[in-house]
Amino acid sequence: MTKIALLEQQLQQLYKLISGFKSENFINEAVMDQLSLFGEDSVEEVAETPQQTITYTRDKKKHQGRNALPENLPVREVIIEPKEDTTGLTKIGEEITETLEYTPASLVKRRTISPKYAKKEE
Repeated sequence: MTKIALLEQQLQQLYKLISGFKSENFINEAVMDQLSLFGEDSVEEVAETPQQTITYTRDKKKHQGRNALPENLPVREVIIEPKEDTTGLTKIGEEITETLEYTPASLVKRRTISPKYAKKEE
């Protein structure tokens, strides 16, 4: 290759570095100095952006769950007994789940009660 062809190839590689993909963009002082050797005035100076330090405080409030259902709503209780035979068992507690039901033009609070049983200890 002749010296001119070699220099043109180097110049093309430098332009490719400057105007390539954004993720591949690379301009530093060495590249800027080399481009100025060829007398190109169209190359822009790259200014460094000042870095900022950002601080913040986070609220330590945690969500306490859903809001309680209003007490003034009518209640419809549904009791779900276990399918097994519970004779001779002692009731030790129950799980209560309240959901909001919508029937046209009225709201009803449905309370589902699931009794818990345990065998008597002898």
